[in-house]
Amino acid sequence: MAAPIQAVIPGSIAEDIGIAAGDVLCSINGRDICDILDYRFMAQDVFLRMQINKPHGETWLVEVEKEDDEDLGLILDGFIFDQMKTCRNRCLFCFVDQLPDGMRPTLKIKDDDYRHSFLFGNYITLTNLKRPDWDKILSMRLSPLYISVHAMRPEVRARLLKNKNAVNIRQDMERLYNAGIEIHTQIVLCPGINDGEVLKETIEQLAGFYPSVQSIGIVPVGLTQYRQGLPELHAVTPEQSNSLITLVDAYQKSYRDQHGLGLVYLADEFYLKAGQSIPDSSYYDGFEQVENGIGLVRLLWDEFAQAEKALPDALAPHKTHIITGISGSIALQPIVERLNQVAGVSVQLIPVANRFWGESITVTGLLTGQDIIQALGHKYQGQKVLLPEIVLKAGEELLLDDISVEDIIKASGADIKVVPVEAQALIDAVLNHDYNGE
Repeated sequence: MAAPIQAVIPGSIAEDIGIAAGDVLCSINGRDICDILDYRFMAQDVFLRMQINKPHGETWLVEVEKEDDEDLGLILDGFIFDQMKTCRNRCLFCFVDQLPDGMRPTLKIKDDDYRHSFLFGNYITLTNLKRPDWDKILSMRLSPLYISVHAMRPEVRARLLKNKNAVNIRQDMERLYNAGIEIHTQIVLCPGINDGEVLKETIEQLAGFYPSVQSIGIVPVGLTQYRQGLPELHAVTPEQSNSLITLVDAYQKSYRDQHGLGLVYLADEFYLKAGQSIPDSSYYDGFEQVENGIGLVRLLWDEFAQAEKALPDALAPHKTHIITGISGSIALQPIVERLNQVAGVSVQLIPVANRFWGESITVTGLLTGQDIIQALGHKYQGQKVLLPEIVLKAGEELLLDDISVEDIIKASGADIKVVPVEAQALIDAVLNHDYNGE
């Protein structure tokens, strides 16, 4: 394995010995560099023997003596230098399996790499780990890790993941617990399979691994209209959401009494579906699973409550429209109502039904360009329309169906600005602060 060197920090050890951008780091002390974790871990040693390959084909063997934990000064190009560890499951609810034909290939990659879990908070199942992987996790004490559990009952988990290795979840959790590794867990709730008594058993067994297990997040199964040939599953109903909220509230009270934190948390979607109020911020403790849609609405509301103190009383008249998913419109409505209290400001939501995936998918992050174009039509020509950044592929201006922001502008004639889903960014865009970079 080899790690391309993107840059070298000026004045560093690496620069002093002649290592340069474009070189390749192959090994440290005889061990291959398969990922950024290998580099960070091995480069801490006092005595280093490195193999460096130069662009013209020359190989250097470099010996370095340095202070303990002194930085070498290498900036590597990427995080994983061998192959990504992909998923070996065939989960009944897998969203990737519910993609229509013609989607870009990168959307069909099933990431189940423990290194991405540690580095970026991606959820993994642990079913594809081999002994060297476990050795690395434990020896490097990779913590926290984010684990998709779904069910602690072995036969239920094996059924959900369609993988016989899924039955080992308790032993895997015990191994992490004994190593003192912090874990955040996820349950994708599939009515009729891992709810009811199975869910209670899962919550209680995971809670038994506290303090290693620091959070148990429950999210509803997402079902698209492209499930032909896949097992029949049912969406969570409002009635089931209400019952689940009552159950989790009881668990939260018990765990707060025992541990001082709620430990188990429900996705915002359950509250929106049930028509119940979003919990206060105290419910979410440290918002450990906000990227999982757990506490996102409350965090946005709390941020807005702070930012609204600086709102002006009046501005020159202008109008703004905000694109949102159906569930997102519920979250944004109180913010819009407050902004409309500023004299001269007019804010309107454009709730977009998700016809591409199916209208049971209501979150904003899964909106496609074609549905947005259809919702806009030609009614917003020349008008300011805010597009939440969450609908875009990271680092690009492409939506899930490969339609670009520019495509939407051309089709609709709207003056579209991409904004982060953050209270202050939304306020600034509505009030024309830094609008169009000015």
